[in-house]
Amino acid sequence: MTTHGFKHSYRNMLWQCSVFALSFLLLFFSVAEAADKTIAAGGAEKISIQRGPEQIAVFTVETVSEQKAMQKGLAERSSIHGDCGMLFILDSSRTHFFWMKGMEFAIDILFFSKDKTLIEIMPGLLPCVECPKHKAPEGTTYALEIKAGMADIFGIKTGDRLVYTDK
Repeated sequence: MTTHGFKHSYRNMLWQCSVFALSFLLLFFSVAEAADKTIAAGGAEKISIQRGPEQIAVFTVETVSEQKAMQKGLAERSSIHGDCGMLFILDSSRTHFFWMKGMEFAIDILFFSKDKTLIEIMPGLLPCVECPKHKAPEGTTYALEIKAGMADIFGIKTGDRLVYTDK
């Protein structure tokens, strides 16, 4: 092989490796972005947490009310974006329990009454193997699961209100 042939072959190989690496990176970041935005896909809506007229935080949420979806919750997801969450619509006449089975990241759970007033925050619930059950306060109609620490970062407090911003 001539020197010219070797240089051409080497450049061709470098170009192919560059194209492969670029394709891999694009695919990797597309998959990572999709994982971060699993909640933002299909059926997502915006809610806000308000204190009086002041908007404290806005979340893009996936709303669940069917038993099977509520049992699964955020389990088996690798992460959640800081401005996303899962909103559970519950029967306030029943007792509800939450647990972290199958979770891969910590969450805060915010519990709201029928009139959408925040009645309790359970912060920093960790993934577990043998999982304790966390009892929702009596009269809970809405439970919002968000990334751990977000309630504190936004300064969310009991008495704040849940507001649907898309409706």
